Amino acid sequence: MTGWWAVAFFAQWVLVVALAAVVVALARQVGTLHLRLGPRGALEVDTEGPALGEAPPAMPAIDADGTRVLVGGPGSARLLVFSSPTCPICREVVPGVSAAAAAAGMVGMVLHDPALEHAYDVPGTPFVLVMDPDGVVRSKGTVNKLEQVEGLIDPALRRIEEVPARRVS
Repeated sequence: MTGWWAVAFFAQWVLVVALAAVVVALARQVGTLHLRLGPRGALEVDTEGPALGEAPPAMPAIDADGTRVLVGGPGSARLLVFSSPTCPICREVVPGVSAAAAAAGMVGMVLHDPALEHAYDVPGTPFVLVMDPDGVVRSKGTVNKLEQVEGLIDPALRRIEEVPARRVS
């Protein structure tokens, strides 16, 4: 390589190194922005799951232990987590559900029931429903972390306090 070929070859390598430096700088900026934005809340979509303010029908289901339970209807306030045994995110969220529910004065239930997921129009797992003592949905959403579960409990508790519970005779 002589003359212009050597100059062009050298210039290409200079540009490749410069582009690599730009990519590294942009990746660092993306990381900084990600840290500034902080954690995201649960993904709440109105068209997914049972409607807020409505009581879905009571249905038999299977919890994570394989026990048959009744979901919905009057009872204690409940934190329902729809989970799947093959879901890696679920394995991170599920261990803290009972503690989060107990801290809020609720009963935590982890469900592995595809039939109930279909009946309640659950888009995927992990999906959380927070129900008041009358079985009315007060909060719902798709979660990725336990903090997002707690982020669904707080508005549900506020909504329960705002609307006095109906007593079933």
